Amino acid sequence: GRGLGLVSAEEVSRRAVRRKISYWHKSRAGSKYFQHNMKESILAFALAIALSSAFVPSAIPAVSLLRHHHASTQLYSSSENVDDLPSLEFSSADTEEGNVHANKPWDHEKAGIQTHKLTFRSPHPDERGKGGVSASESIQALEVVARIPRSLILVGGGDFFAYDGDAPRAVEAAANAQNRTWVTDLTAATLVALHPTLSELAMDKKESSSGSTLISKQQWVQSWVSGGWATHGSDLGPPEAQFGQKCTTGSLLSTGSDNDANIYAKFRLPCHPAIHRAAVGLAFLTNMEDGEEECREALARRGAVFRSMRDALLPLVLEPTERERMASMRERRAWDVADVVSRMLSRATLLQLPGVDGEVSTPAVVPLHERLAQCDARGENVKLIADDGDGGIELLLVATRDIEQGEDLTRDYTTAPRLMGDETQGALHLLLQFVLPPNAWS
Repeated sequence: GRGLGLVSAEEVSRRAVRRKISYWHKSRAGSKYFQHNMKESILAFALAIALSSAFVPSAIPAVSLLRHHHASTQLYSSSENVDDLPSLEFSSADTEEGNVHANKPWDHEKAGIQTHKLTFRSPHPDERGKGGVSASESIQALEVVARIPRSLILVGGGDFFAYDGDAPRAVEAAANAQNRTWVTDLTAATLVALHPTLSELAMDKKESSSGSTLISKQQWVQSWVSGGWATHGSDLGPPEAQFGQKCTTGSLLSTGSDNDANIYAKFRLPCHPAIHRAAVGLAFLTNMEDGEEECREALARRGAVFRSMRDALLPLVLEPTERERMASMRERRAWDVADVVSRMLSRATLLQLPGVDGEVSTPAVVPLHERLAQCDARGENVKLIADDGDGGIELLLVATRDIEQGEDLTRDYTTAPRLMGDETQGALHLLLQFVLPPNAWS
């Protein structure tokens, strides 16, 4: 396991016992000290064996990550001994977990989005929902390729939070969070869109002359499948892997607590074993030498943000998702909140919306734009522009340069809003928040 930054179980045991025995010889009360603390050595030894057997196979010949290959975004080995490792391979079985509507496609035209010179396909599994929108014919720079009604947009933060029909209960719930940020606001707006009340649906039907906007928005959010890395358990390896997906509570994001450092210090671990193992695997997948600590901090940051809003947003989940794992109603609601946080973060962008004092930069999730592929070195080839016309605000998707027929429409995910304190760069940032494939990391 040294190749993955782990010390063997035998070495952990030898060091622990040698340290205790040395102190025992130097202490007058050595006998009592040794008897009391030998339990910790045994526990550390047992846990090290479990971690080693779970993450590091008995033999690891020629393990490599096939980067820059569109069809091979997964771990590869010349043998089958690396099956327990976290990977980038997406299991189709995961589409049902945490999202009972995952196989229901969303009709953007029926929702009122007008498109021009665009063709659509379902994203490939390794694209994780990012891609499938391309030019059906040549598009000139500054040409409008889509018009998106403001009523379909999810907005969080600033003067536009709960604007134009968003329920007041989203504002009230977000205000009760321990640490309110744009993530809290946008998560609350997403949960309200996913779980509209009967009174909200009735009011929307009364005010809308062309179909229900709330129903269209709900179906759009229900169609989200992928989120950030480890939203789906398959990112952590097979179901039977020790300290993998079977040891998470709902998902990796909802696993652990703010006191994990103290809880697991007695086991010589810096955090929850599942998070520790995931950090090691994440550093390996992103090819970050000595990057385990940075990966662990990034995972811990996501968890802390989720826990800061979890209790406040639980009432917004009216009907929690049915899951295979038995859990209480509260736990299932918490897991749904975690899934929405992850899926929202992987789609968020910054909008320049017209405000009282000029344009305001506002975090938002925009239909159609949220599923575009990552741009290459040339930069994004389309941009969102707010049009405050006589019919109200609508968003225009405008070409920033000439686009050839068959070329994918792209956006720049590196400019998307981040969690507070997130300074991750490159592969770690693009994989953890957006779960973009390796061919998009450079």
